[in-house]
Amino acid sequence: MHKINSVLRDDQWEKLEPLLVGRPGDSGMCGRDNRLFMEAVLWVALKAGTWSNLAPEFGRWRTSYMRFRRWTKADVWRRVAENLVDEHELQVILQAIIILGDEHTRLNTERSIRRDNVKIYGRALASAAGANTKPPRADELSSSWVWLVSNDVQTS
Repeated sequence: MHKINSVLRDDQWEKLEPLLVGRPGDSGMCGRDNRLFMEAVLWVALKAGTWSNLAPEFGRWRTSYMRFRRWTKADVWRRVAENLVDEHELQVILQAIIILGDEHTRLNTERSIRRDNVKIYGRALASAAGANTKPPRADELSSSWVWLVSNDVQTS
């Protein structure tokens, strides 16, 4: 293993550390090493790396990715950035993380919608063919491309 080239300087870490969740003494679980986790996130955000190519020195990439997702979902990155508005260098770093989180959220949402649409489409086809399956619910159809396409055909 080689030494990790840190992005964060010690003075920057001293400003970030008290604002992060998962510190020893916090309720609930604490992270093993918040600084190492931050360096892993910055490696992905600033070096355009991928989670699955995260260097082994950062630990298991899936663990870091899932923690990143949880923090993104809980809006931790934005809250930390709001507390450091006067710190220009840290703002640049945190904005890169926020952008990465927003992109991951967008991609995960699109993936979820596609998965749901496949299920809805399958049920709609089975129902139209007279198979003994539940027809799609109205709320599913009104929010899916299946409904949009079938509704467009009926109005044409």
